[in-house]
Amino acid sequence: MKKYVTLILFVTVLLTLAACGSKDALAGTWSAELGEDGLITWTFNGKGKCTMENAYMEQDGTYTIEGDQLTVMLEAWSDPSTYTFSVDGNSLTMNENSGYGISGTFTKK
Repeated sequence: MKKYVTLILFVTVLLTLAACGSKDALAGTWSAELGEDGLITWTFNGKGKCTMENAYMEQDGTYTIEGDQLTVMLEAWSDPSTYTFSVDGNSLTMNENSGYGISGTFTKK
């Protein structure tokens, strides 16, 4: 019986440590000058909330990450946008999957 209790405690500790170790790679503020679209700034809070700001507006929203797919829903959008993304050090590359959204490489502030 002690072996089972020990095993259950061990598994519980491992799962707890694994959950604490997960980190949102997008957490922080990222910006880029994207030609006609101007300066775009994304802020991800690491807990599913985000803000997108450009010269015309600032919008709050939510986001989820699944693998290399980032799904963003801003308050003024009627549908979410999905991006393929990658983070390499202080660079975030976001490519909007439909081809209509804003894509580019952003630098962490």
